Amino acid sequence: MDLTPSPDWWITESPAVTTMTVEHEDLCRHLAQLFVVRHSTAAFGQSFPTVPRHLPLSTLATSSRVATTFQRLQVRTVADLGPLTVGDLYDVRGTGHNTVEDAVTALVSAAIVRSGGQDEWDGPEDEREALRGAAPASLPPAQLQLLEDLTQLADWRHIRRRGDQSLLNVVIEDGAPEEIQELALRLNSLTAADMVSATGSSDPVLEFTAFLSELDERQVRILCDRFLGRPPKKLAELAGDFDVSRERVRQIESKVKDLLAGRFHFGTTIGNLLASLRTEIQPIAALDRLITLHPDLARDVPGVNVPLWLVLDRLDDYFEVTDGWAAAPDVAAAREQTRTLLEDFATDHGLVDLATVATATSMPKTELLAWLSWCGYTLHNNQILTRTRSLGDHAAGLLAATGEPLHIDELQLQIGRDNSIRSLANQLADDERFVRTDRSTWGLASWQLEEYTSIRQQIGLELAAAGGEVEIGRLVDSITSRFDVSPSSIQAYAGNGDFEIVQGVVRRRECPAAPRKAPSATRRLFKYDDDWWKLRVTVTRDHLRGSGFPVPSGVASLVGCAQGEVAELESDLGTQSIRWTGLQPSSGTIKRFLDRLEVREGQNVFLEFAPYGRFDVSLPDPADPEAHPLERAAALTGCAEGVGSPEDAQMALAMAVDLPAHAKPRQILSVYRQRGDDDIASLLEEVWTRPRNQWIHQSSTDPSHAEAGRSEDDEVDASDEILTVDPAEPQDQVSDDGSVSVPAGYRSVGWVRPHEAEAAVLAYQLHSDVPMHDGDKISGWARYVDDSSGDASKFRANVMLARARSQGERIVCWIREHEAFSVVQAAAERRSMSVRGPDGVTTGLVQYFPPGSEAAERYRSTTRLLRGHG
Repeated sequence: MDLTPSPDWWITESPAVTTMTVEHEDLCRHLAQLFVVRHSTAAFGQSFPTVPRHLPLSTLATSSRVATTFQRLQVRTVADLGPLTVGDLYDVRGTGHNTVEDAVTALVSAAIVRSGGQDEWDGPEDEREALRGAAPASLPPAQLQLLEDLTQLADWRHIRRRGDQSLLNVVIEDGAPEEIQELALRLNSLTAADMVSATGSSDPVLEFTAFLSELDERQVRILCDRFLGRPPKKLAELAGDFDVSRERVRQIESKVKDLLAGRFHFGTTIGNLLASLRTEIQPIAALDRLITLHPDLARDVPGVNVPLWLVLDRLDDYFEVTDGWAAAPDVAAAREQTRTLLEDFATDHGLVDLATVATATSMPKTELLAWLSWCGYTLHNNQILTRTRSLGDHAAGLLAATGEPLHIDELQLQIGRDNSIRSLANQLADDERFVRTDRSTWGLASWQLEEYTSIRQQIGLELAAAGGEVEIGRLVDSITSRFDVSPSSIQAYAGNGDFEIVQGVVRRRECPAAPRKAPSATRRLFKYDDDWWKLRVTVTRDHLRGSGFPVPSGVASLVGCAQGEVAELESDLGTQSIRWTGLQPSSGTIKRFLDRLEVREGQNVFLEFAPYGRFDVSLPDPADPEAHPLERAAALTGCAEGVGSPEDAQMALAMAVDLPAHAKPRQILSVYRQRGDDDIASLLEEVWTRPRNQWIHQSSTDPSHAEAGRSEDDEVDASDEILTVDPAEPQDQVSDDGSVSVPAGYRSVGWVRPHEAEAAVLAYQLHSDVPMHDGDKISGWARYVDDSSGDASKFRANVMLARARSQGERIVCWIREHEAFSVVQAAAERRSMSVRGPDGVTTGLVQYFPPGSEAAERYRSTTRLLRGHG
C-alpha cells in the first residue's frame, strides 16, 4: 500500500499536507510501528515536541485500554507523559503490544495535526474539536475497558462455537454476605450467548466471493492457478497464457498476496475463522473435526470451485492440510512434535501409556489413535510402542507391554513383519535384553526369570547338581516339568555329544564322540583345491533377509568347530561365524555377500572355505544346458572353470569328492550316490549307465532290489514324469477292499505318522537311533544308518522307521530327510503339500487326512507319504 504521494514527501511537504492525500489513520499507524521498534528508549516529550504540553491525554483519540494505562501511570497531560518511554508503557500491568501501539498512534496523530504551530490549527474542524475534548465519559476508563474486553471475549467465544461457556470465574471467600455470593453467581453464569456478538453472523464464503469481484481477470486466474491449483501452475505457464513475462506474473502474484494479507485480518469473518482454526490446530487436528466445528469449511467457493478449507489452507502459512490432517506448520513438524512428546513419557523399552498421552493433548481419543497410527506407531495393551525400527526393539516393546513371556510364534505375529521365525530367534538370542524362558518362549532379562539355554546345557546343569550322574527317567522328568521339551529330545541329547547313557544312567562322555561325517562324504560339499572346499547353497528368501541357516556337520568338521563351540572365519566383508551350539551346526548371515553379488532368490552360490580360516561366497556362471552331462555335473561342484572336455570334467568330479584324479567312473558314481548328490548322480548315469528306463525296469523286477517290509505298495522306479496333483485335494476315497487310491504319477511309501516323522528328523540331525514317542510310550524307533551302509545306498535314505510290536519290529519304510520334514509340516499346517528335494524339485506328495476321516481311522495316521515316478 502506498502511504506517501512521492518518495521525497518529507522534504517537499509538511506532515499535515501529506495526510490530506493519504489515509490519515494508516499513515499514523505505520509511523507508530516504526517508532515503537526503533525508538523504544526515547522520551515522548523530546520525540513529539509539537504536541502541546498542557493538552489533556483524555482528548487524544485513544481506546479505553490506553486510557486505563494512562490512569495506572497517573498521568493526565502530555507534560506528565513527556519523560516516559515506550518501555515504561510496557511495564504497566495489563498493557500489551496493541495498547502501546494505540497510544503512540494517538501521539503521532496529534503531532501531525499540530505541525503548523502551538496555537494555530490547520486540520479539519471536527479533529480540532476532538483535540479540545468532549464531555468526560460517564464511566472511568477501566470500567469502559472492562465492557469492551467482555464484548470482545464474547465475540471470540461465538467464533469458537462455545457460546454456552462462562465468561468469568469469580471466586468469593467463605462467609461473604449473601448479596456478594449472589453477585458472584450472576457473574459466573454470564456467557457469550447472553451478549450480542459484535461480529454478527457474516458468511465467509460470501466475504471471499466479494473479494474476488474486486480483482481483475488476470489476478483471479493467478489466484486460482497459483494459490489454489492442485498442483499449482508454474510461472512460465501463466506467462504464456497472458503473453507477458514471468517477472510480470510474479509482480501480479505479489500484489494479490498483499491484498489477501491486508484484507482478511482478525475482525473479518475469514480472519476470525482463521484465528479459530489456528487455536484448534495444536499442532494437529483432523480435517473432519474442523469441518464439524465450522461447517462452512466444506462449502465450495464460487469462482474458484474449491472448498473453503483449501482456500484457507493456501491463504494462511500457519497450517497446511495433508491427507485429511490439518497441521501447524506442516505434517512433518507435527509428527516430530508428537515424537518429542512421546519420548518425554517413554520407558526404557520405549513404551508410553496411552492415557497419559491423551491427557497431554486436546485431541479426542479416537482422533489421537488415528493420528498415532498414521505416524506409524503401534498400540498394544493400551501402550504405545515408540521403538519398532528394529526387530529387537519391537520385540522388547511387545514383551514389556504384555508383561509376561511370549511364544516366538506370537511375537512374530504381533510384530507383523515379513521375516522368518528363525531370523527372529537369532535376533533375540544375540540381544542381551532377552532370555529364553522355554524352548520357544522368550522374556525380558530384567524380569530375572529362569533362563532356558538349550537341552544340552540343561542336562549339564542337572548332572552338576546330581554329582555327575543321574537316571535318565529322573532327568527327563526334571527338565520336562520346567520346560516345554519332548522326552525324546532329552533322550537324544543325553546319548550324544558330550553325554552318554550307560545302563539307564546319564553321565558325561569320557572319550570324545566320533565326528558325524567327513567333509568328503557330505552332500553338496566339494573339494576345489588343496584344503579348499565349496558348499553349494540354493539361495532362499531367508538368506536374502539376513537369516542364519543350518550347514552340514561336515562343514563344522572342516572349519574345526566342535559341538558347543563357535568358529570365526575371516573374509573381505568381516567375520563369518559357524556355530554348533544346537543339534546341528549353523552359519551366520551371508546377506552382505549376496548383496555384493546381486544374487536373486533361487540361484545357486558356493560358500568357499579356504585355508587359514578364510571365507567367501561366489556366484557361478549359469551352466550351458546343451553342454555334455559330465561338464554340467562338474559345474554343480563349482569346478566349471578349466573344464574343457568330458575327460577334464571326469577328473574334476573325482577330485571334488576327494578321490584320485583317475578314479573309475563306477567309483565316482557310487560316491555321489552315497553322498546323496542325486542331481549330479543323474547326470553321471546318463553317460556311464544304460538308459535309465532299462535299468529301472530291471531293478523293479529283480527281487534283490525290493525293499523289506514295504507297506501298501512296493516302491518301484519308472521313467514316467511326475504328474501334477492338487495338494489341496487329498485322494481319500476308500475302496471296497479298504485301500486308498494313489494319484496318478505317484506311488505310496507308507502311512507315516507325524510323531514318526519327527523322530526321523531328529535321527538325521543326531546321526543316531531315536525312539518314536506316541504320548508317554515308545511306539518304535527311527533307525539311522551311515552313508557307507549298503542299505543307505540301496534305498537312498539313512533312516528306517520301525514300529514296535509284540512279535518284533515291523518296518514302515525308509524315509529321506526332506520327506520327513514335509510330513511334519503337513501335519502342523493340516493340509496336503508337495515334497521338494534339496534342489527344489518336486519329488513327491504328503497327503493329509483330517482326524476322524475313514482313511485316518483305518490306517491310524493323518498323513501318507507318496513318491513320484522318476
